[in-house]
Amino acid sequence: MFTSLVTKNRTDGRTDRLKTNCLRLPLWPGRCIEISFCMISHIADDVSLLAEMLEVLVLALTVMQEETSTFGLQINWSKPKILQVPSSTSSSTVQMADGHVEVVDAFVCLGCLIDSSGGSRREVLHRIGLARSCMNMFERRIWKSSIRLETKLRLYQTYIVPVLMYECETWATTKYLLSRLDAFDTWALRNIVRIPYTRHVSNAEVRGTTGCSPLSHLVTNRRLRLFGHIARSSPHKDHHRALAAAIRQVPPDWKRPTGRPSHTWLHAIEADLGPLNFGLATVWRKDSR
Repeated sequence: MFTSLVTKNRTDGRTDRLKTNCLRLPLWPGRCIEISFCMISHIADDVSLLAEMLEVLVLALTVMQEETSTFGLQINWSKPKILQVPSSTSSSTVQMADGHVEVVDAFVCLGCLIDSSGGSRREVLHRIGLARSCMNMFERRIWKSSIRLETKLRLYQTYIVPVLMYECETWATTKYLLSRLDAFDTWALRNIVRIPYTRHVSNAEVRGTTGCSPLSHLVTNRRLRLFGHIARSSPHKDHHRALAAAIRQVPPDWKRPTGRPSHTWLHAIEADLGPLNFGLATVWRKDSR
């Protein structure tokens, strides 16, 4: 990790000091990527630290505490969380100079549930639970009311779908998770249209009545849009470099770890591009030009 100090002049005559810290993260043997973050003297924001060993992470937290103290900032050690990948039950807390940091297998960051598996299963199921709670809140006053069907559908698209699909472009969904999303969507539309399952009305007829497309299509469109945005970004940006390194062919001396490979976001992108007869590397080359 290396540090550089930058001075920024404000419009009110004051000066902000920006300290940029860069972390070199190895991707493959002989290949690494630098990830940078900024600390501004008048703005406190979230910081993510990555380390291969717990001892290195504790040292990075100590350095961060020393650096932030020069700007008059203090760290509340009850809020930071340590996530181990893969998860381990060796210790539940880590001793720091001024407190303890909790070691967890999942935590909520900026509204998203992040777990040690690196997948999106728990996040998708968590979102379905939140959306179902929102549906139940409007059950008596909205869905069972006498207002027009068009108004109910607009309320559903405005209040329920954003809760369910928050940050869905970052999900590494499988066929099972997509089916769960579409099943919840169908259940919600049946409640809005007041079609019980005992009437034996097919899901296609329900969607024909409401005019709503499956939510799995929305996930695919948003994910491909995010992929194109990253591909067209500057090659010097961290997200562009990280994705480019993952798409490029791995070195010949690298060996995949034992066990079943995890389902990643790029695997979901490949599945989205399959019906379009495009390959992942081909689309990346075209968009990154």
